[in-house]
Amino acid sequence: MPVSKELVVQAYRLILGREPENEQVLEANAKATDWRELRRAFLSSSEFKRQTGVGMSNRQPIGQFMDVRTNDVEVDCTAEQLQQMFDGIARNWKKFGETEPHWSVLTNPVFRQETLAEHLDAFFLHGKADVQNALNFLSRADLPATGFDRVMDFGCGVGRLTVALAPHARTVVGVDISPSHLREAEITVRDKLLDNCEFKQIHTVDDVEKLGTFDLIVSRIVLQHNPPPIIAAIYRRLLNTLRPGGAAIIQIPTYMKGQKFRVADYLASTAPAMEMNAIPQHEIFRIIRETGCEVIEVRETDDVGPIGGLSHTFAVRRP
Repeated sequence: MPVSKELVVQAYRLILGREPENEQVLEANAKATDWRELRRAFLSSSEFKRQTGVGMSNRQPIGQFMDVRTNDVEVDCTAEQLQQMFDGIARNWKKFGETEPHWSVLTNPVFRQETLAEHLDAFFLHGKADVQNALNFLSRADLPATGFDRVMDFGCGVGRLTVALAPHARTVVGVDISPSHLREAEITVRDKLLDNCEFKQIHTVDDVEKLGTFDLIVSRIVLQHNPPPIIAAIYRRLLNTLRPGGAAIIQIPTYMKGQKFRVADYLASTAPAMEMNAIPQHEIFRIIRETGCEVIEVRETDDVGPIGGLSHTFAVRRP
């Protein structure tokens, strides 16, 4: 069926950051067969490419960085160093939550406070699409993709994915390091009359394993904002919370062009407020193996944008 005009309006706001120019363009775009075709049309438009600097091809390059011989990223550190890094990340994200909570989740200028009200529906519509894509990993593997008992939205921010996960679970637990983001998330679920969502703040990586066990864990555009040792430590603990038969659909950058990471250097310098990091794939597979999980599917994604690197979504399951 053709998409609704309301959905077309949201596509203009979310992808192009503006209102549609007239009724005629609404009618024309509403002829798309479904939201996927509509999204492809907007992402391949010359206007979107001009805004983002994306090339004229609407396909992501395949086989990038095959000539790279080293991946100079350190992931091991002491417990004290790990906590020092964690505390620094928490301070930065607490500030984001106090100033630009929605923009810090999706860094599209339309989600800044001064324009948020008119684009809020698009913000959560984007989350709904991300959750559906995550659940599709399970469907493709002939695994249940709804009706879960307990689900975790890790790095929930203001509840963008929590809201979309709510219809699929008895309980959804949104987890974050930022109390200011969590306050916004609680307001969101209250406004949306959702009574099966709860939120937890973590203060250390070990707090993850104190949250209980889960049938499904979803996390997207979250771990990349942490230094590699934090990514590794949290990913390990997330997988440890999976129940037998439980699955984790988690996106992680796996290569960043020019990245060199040394724990001592990182702690001796001032990290950017919103940093971007990657962890080598072999480290991720090591964690999956050591936690007794198995890979369902791995897909390359475009979540690192124009920075230059690779990002993958890892779908894993505990047998």
